[in-house]
Amino acid sequence: MSQAKFGGGGGTGNVRRGKGFSFEEAEADKLAAKQKESDRKIVEKFLRRMPVTKRLASVHSELTWYLTKEANPVAYEKCLPEYCYNIFEKFRRTYFKAFPNFSETITLAGDIKTLAACKTIEDTKRVVKIDWVRMGTVVGFGIRGMRFVEKEAENTLKREGVWGLVPGKGGPDMALVFDESRLAKMAKDGGIQDVGRGLEQILKDNTAAHIEKVPGMIEYFGRLAYLWGSDALADLNEGVAAGLKGFLDEEGQPASESVRSNIYEFLLLAWPEIKEILESTPRKTVTDLHKWMLPFMRRGMCNLIGPETLRDVCAPMRYGGIGLALRPLTSRSVRPSD
Repeated sequence: MSQAKFGGGGGTGNVRRGKGFSFEEAEADKLAAKQKESDRKIVEKFLRRMPVTKRLASVHSELTWYLTKEANPVAYEKCLPEYCYNIFEKFRRTYFKAFPNFSETITLAGDIKTLAACKTIEDTKRVVKIDWVRMGTVVGFGIRGMRFVEKEAENTLKREGVWGLVPGKGGPDMALVFDESRLAKMAKDGGIQDVGRGLEQILKDNTAAHIEKVPGMIEYFGRLAYLWGSDALADLNEGVAAGLKGFLDEEGQPASESVRSNIYEFLLLAWPEIKEILESTPRKTVTDLHKWMLPFMRRGMCNLIGPETLRDVCAPMRYGGIGLALRPLTSRSVRPSD
């Protein structure tokens, strides 16, 4: 074969100029393919250690506690690394920023015994102060969440591309997404082998206890506001409207969202590994964490960011970060080898 034919008719000059076969490009392609396969294996190992739903089960229960602890103050032992609760606080200020604080919604001028002794609405008014707009917002959140679960979840999962996703047809091994108990339940419930339908069922299971209370909550507070007075009823309805719009938009997406939410969500998903990183000896740095995260970034599990951006994410809460406490730099001059 002549050099001209090998280069696509342009001789060796065309090869050098990249118009024909390029050894450099071929080698780069090989390295890229090798990197892609290595990343795939790392992610698979990560998910085989603990599938997505098992990782998020603890996150879901702890987030629920965090958002409701003010209304239900009881002794509680945290089970996640502290940075996770700092992320929950970020979520409270974004996703749930329209959700009222319990202490600002209902206040008692007396004690529970005094309240129990009330015989009329007028007696109750002297003991309980209700911010009806805030109370309506709570009701609105409940209604909007119920509608999403019952009427919108399927279409949202379809838009996300996971509805109908099955192993062997572009979908992942189900064991990477669902834990053994969930797979057993899916098999029992008609043999669901679809990522989207499995996620929808988890959503329904996790919210069932809350959603079944929503109709009673609507009826109870509507009746109470009606008896309380016309202003209370008007304020309740104003709050309901605010709650309906303050949680999810028409597309079922969060009405408010942090620009770092994708990174936060991955750091929550990876809490078992990051817990080990935080407890390792010698202590790891942000650069170490960034190197560990790179395969997941390249696989699209979180945004591709640089070490400096991750350093800002991990900064103390007072500086806008999440307080992911890794070993600090010993000197600004040694930043490249951090």
